[in-house]
Amino acid sequence: MEFRIDYACDAPALHRDFAAAQMTAFAPMIADMRLDATLLRVRAHVQRGALPTSFIAHADGAFLGGCSLLVNTPADTRPWTPWLASLVVRADRRGRGIGTALLQRCVDAARALGLPGLYLYCAPELHDYYATRGWQRCGDFTRGTWQATVMRIGLQAARADAA
Repeated sequence: MEFRIDYACDAPALHRDFAAAQMTAFAPMIADMRLDATLLRVRAHVQRGALPTSFIAHADGAFLGGCSLLVNTPADTRPWTPWLASLVVRADRRGRGIGTALLQRCVDAARALGLPGLYLYCAPELHDYYATRGWQRCGDFTRGTWQATVMRIGLQAARADAA
């Protein structure tokens, strides 16, 4: 399957789809998550070569997935920054390399910014997905009733498809 990954600022018609995909994936874990606020955050990522920024995967005008690079601000996760956040791929398009390509695009963008490493947090059952792509577990945290695994990738020579 052929697809493109563009900066979100270059694909404004797909912002609502990206925000809706984030709602579907993360609202159960994030109290009071709202579509309008999520859409505003996506629309605020209007820069290239700086944080925050987002990427959107698409084909033939259809949203396939997205992810963001953020400076970390929540107090419970502040020691781990910057973040790869909100990696989402449409359920009907999973298993086609879109998530791995989005991960790599974020890793490459973070490396181009001169960042020494990048963090993410995920449900413990997703640990192996990221570990096979070069990410290493570096901690855990709890937000409400949700348990998360924190992972890091060094940016000197890392590639998301390392395995």
